[in-house]
Amino acid sequence: MGFEIVWTKKAVKTFGKRIKYLEEHWSEKEISNFVVLVNRHLALLQSQPSMFRKSFKVKYTYTSVIIKQVSLIYRVKPSNHIVELIAFIDNRQNLKI
Repeated sequence: MGFEIVWTKKAVKTFGKRIKYLEEHWSEKEISNFVVLVNRHLALLQSQPSMFRKSFKVKYTYTSVIIKQVSLIYRVKPSNHIVELIAFIDNRQNLKI
């Protein structure tokens, strides 16, 4: 049985910001490619949520690089079989979550 993906409000908001940036600076093709990459990552998380880089500061929290400029921070709740998406971050910014 795979893990369920749950989006937090912050994840929805930060994903929207990344899409908005792509809309302003890139073409529909790049937006589509980004969405495909995100969906692939989510599929991987459903089957193997602990395969990406683990945080040493926060228990059960991981970071996955979607593209060079964007990473996904997520939390695994193993007892409930849930992967909680926390935020999509721009790797060029200061991280303050």
